[in-house]
Amino acid sequence: MWLERFVIVVVSLHRDFLNSSWGMYYPTRWDWMTYIGTIGMFLALMFLFLRILPAISIFEMRTLLPEAEVKPE
Repeated sequence: MWLERFVIVVVSLHRDFLNSSWGMYYPTRWDWMTYIGTIGMFLALMFLFLRILPAISIFEMRTLLPEAEVKPE
């Protein structure tokens, strides 16, 4: 979805309404910073989620497994 919007913007900047003003689109530093910023924000939120997400340790799983076994009668 992000790529579709990017293509719409770039094509509209590349092809103006007047034929005489057509030209190649070259991204500016603000465009690059926005692109890198979106990647950075995604990675920051992903790492924050992984940091806050409670992980189950192997020790806890080993102590819970014997209790969960069904004993035959």
